[in-house]
Order: sequence, then C-alpha cells, then structure tokens
Amino acid sequence: MMVLYVWQYINGIYQKTALIDYSSSVIWVQRFVDAGEFELYVPASRKLLELFTDQTILTRAGDDENAMIFEKMSLTTDDENGDYLTITGRSIDSIIERRIVPKQTSFTGTAENCIRKLLTENIISPSDSNRKIDIFSLGNTNGFSEKIDKQVTGKNLFTTIKEICQANEYGFRCRFVGGRIVFELYKGTNRSTQQTLVPPVIFSPQFENLGKTEYTRDTTSLYNAVYVAGEGEGKDRVIVKQTLVHREGLYLRELWVDARTTSSNAEETLSPADYQILLGMQGAEELESTKETVEFSGEMLDVNQYRYGVDYNLGDKVSVVNEYGIKGTAIVTEITEVEDENGYKIVPTFSEWS
Repeated sequence: MMVLYVWQYINGIYQKTALIDYSSSVIWVQRFVDAGEFELYVPASRKLLELFTDQTILTRAGDDENAMIFEKMSLTTDDENGDYLTITGRSIDSIIERRIVPKQTSFTGTAENCIRKLLTENIISPSDSNRKIDIFSLGNTNGFSEKIDKQVTGKNLFTTIKEICQANEYGFRCRFVGGRIVFELYKGTNRSTQQTLVPPVIFSPQFENLGKTEYTRDTTSLYNAVYVAGEGEGKDRVIVKQTLVHREGLYLRELWVDARTTSSNAEETLSPADYQILLGMQGAEELESTKETVEFSGEMLDVNQYRYGVDYNLGDKVSVVNEYGIKGTAIVTEITEVEDENGYKIVPTFSEWS
C-alpha cells in the first residue's frame, strides 16, 4: 500500500511527524492547471484524529515534492466492519486560494511576470504583513514570452492565476521542498504529430486505443468585433472598437462589453491613449473567448499502451485521429493514481480535443 508521510506546522516550519502505511485505499490526483486532490480511507484511531489539523500536509514516500494539505475528515463507526476515517484535501497549490487581489493592480508585460507580481504583492511581500506566508517563495523564471495587458481588482488570486495560465497553456505547481513551498510555472511537451522532436503519442482506431468519438462545430457564440465601453457617461464615455480579423457585411458579428470597472486611475494614472489600449486588450480577450467552437471528444480504450512519466507527462499534448480523418490535439490535464485492495492503477484525463 502507498506509504504516506504526515507533516505538521510547528513553530513556523513544517516537520515530518508520522508515517501511514496501513491505508485501505488512497486516491491521489494531480492536475496541470488546477489544484489536485486526495482521499485517504484508513482504519480510525485516536492518534490520527489528533494528527490532522488545518495545516497538516501529506507526501508520498519517494515523492516529497508533490504535497497535499488536509481539509476534511469524517469518521464512521461500525461494530461489524470496523471504524474508518475518510480524510480528504487538495494539493498545496490551493493555499493560493486563501488570498484575493484587494488593490487595483494593472500590468503590462509577460504573463509569467504578471503572475509573479500578483504572488509577490499578495503572499510573499504584501504591504500588510499579516497576509505574508513566510514559507512561500517563487521558483526560477522560465523566460516565457507570452504578453499580457491586465487589470485586476477584488478577484481571488488562485482564480486569476488559473485564468492567465489557461489562456497561455501554462501549468502551475507548488513543490514542497525542505518544509517550504515553491511556486513554479511550466509547459508540457508537444508529443502530437505536429512535431518531430520526440516520439508522438497517438490515439486512433488504427492503433486500437480509441473508441467512439463525438465531433461538434458550433458558431452560435462567434463574434469578430467588440465595442468595449469604459469610463465616462453619455457622449463622454470612452468606447473602443476591437477586431482580431477584418470582417464586413454578413460576416461581421458585433459584441458589446461594459468595462466601466476598468479604471484609468490605478497604480499609475494612464494617459487617454494608454487607457484605450487597455480597453482594446480587454476586448481582444473577450473575442478570444467567443470564437467558433469545435469539440472533439471520445473514449480512450488503452491508456496503458503509453507509460506515464516515460511516454507522456502531465501537461503534454497528444494526437487523436478518428475514422473520418478528423484530427485533434489533447492536453493531459489530470493524473489519478489509485491504490486499494484491487492493486494500483493510473488513469490520465485529457482536455477537449482542439
């Protein structure tokens, strides 16, 4: 059975205090661009009840960097089958959810630096020292080049970072190193047929690892021009039109966005021209989310044909091809590991195929 270590927060640092190697079942889920989760089903004891507090962390033997933090416990007593605890929680990335972005924050530059700025101002070096988490730090920069122009006020920090990562196909994780938490961004490897640098991972009826599929093309939410209305009233209201591709006549589809909460007077007062650029960037984001959608999904028949950690990893892209030659690229968004009385198994989850 999976061996788990229990870490407790003592005098400002995490220390390994116990070992659990007698669980009836363990479910351990890792995600590319979201918090993972775990479930532990274990014979109950008074010691375990006292061991788990709201700051308790779990790691697995041989994998100390991939940590989960306790959130919920339920006790079931049964004279016939014995007493059991069900213990659940999420990966330590979830502690970012404990913070919001209370101050209006504007940023222009790379998406990576925007995320680092948000974490620095709200967790690592906030103006209010009570908000600081001493054991939290940033890993090395990756030099990702994707640009962003963003203004945030009052949103949850975790949700904000997740949205930026999803828009740029980044993954994020918090490594647990020496009792400390290190935040990192990363990208998966392209293992689709679109590249030639690594052996491709392909799911297709040809390889007997793809079952039934569904394909949908939907233009009902397609827009290609947007009017973004910012500050001001009446004829003095600032309105910016944004398009990503030129369309006219029957092919022009317009959208209206009320962006009154987007201010020109944030950390730095923006010039009228810079304010219009900010509204234009917001309009571009809206258009990116209202494109024609193509959904391609199906049933993977034999995921064991490829080995996790060898042939593919969390965040990697793989190829899918159905009988009609419709091709898609899917991202490995989740890895679920289960160990119980039936043995050990690993199940990957894929994104909708684009």
